[in-house]
Amino acid sequence: MRTTTQILAAIGAADGTGRSLPDLLCVDCARSLDLAGAGITLMNDDGSQAVVGTSGPLASWLEELQFDLGEGPSLDAARTNRTVDHDDLDSAVRARWSAFSSSALAAGIRAVTALPLQVGGVRLGSLCLYRSTPGRLDPDRTTAARAYGAAAVVVLLRLQEQVWPRGTLPPELGEPVAYRAVVHQATGFLSVTASVAIADALLLMRAHAFATEQSLVHVAREVLAGRVHIHPEENEDD
Repeated sequence: MRTTTQILAAIGAADGTGRSLPDLLCVDCARSLDLAGAGITLMNDDGSQAVVGTSGPLASWLEELQFDLGEGPSLDAARTNRTVDHDDLDSAVRARWSAFSSSALAAGIRAVTALPLQVGGVRLGSLCLYRSTPGRLDPDRTTAARAYGAAAVVVLLRLQEQVWPRGTLPPELGEPVAYRAVVHQATGFLSVTASVAIADALLLMRAHAFATEQSLVHVAREVLAGRVHIHPEENEDD
């Protein structure tokens, strides 16, 4: 099974095929783990939801179905920040997600695993894995699923940095030297003040930018100015 870095390299190499990076990650995940489908859903603290990537029509339908019904594994994982793992939808889960389970079973889905996507205390959404046979993921596939979840977080945060107001250039193009400098300085500053590694400090700033719909460079400047204080929180998902 591949590492998160290898997964990102694989979907990066496939970019340019006309599908989004979240779609490519879901396609790669479904193929690698022998799934019936995979989907990535965004959900913020206000409950706003959006499907941003799927492996195909079945996964798209299953993700959208959960929003229509207001129930399902993707929503539970995102809301609770805990992995949701059910090895047989044709069991007691029917009572928990009666409408979703019935529809999923009719579509040939027998088991689901949904992983929360988050950085520190910032909730991003979930990655849901759909299987056509009952049973839990074995240890190797569980490890691989977590690697895909970590890769999904990176993809979502990178995509957020590419969204800029119409008619403006991304700071990487408009002021590349200044952009790199301010982000580098803020990352180092946050690493010290929050007592986290450099890589984790950068992820925390990206997550804050994502959650507040701001650019990374703006968040970096706010951190350096002391107007934004970002504190890591322990992930309660054991």
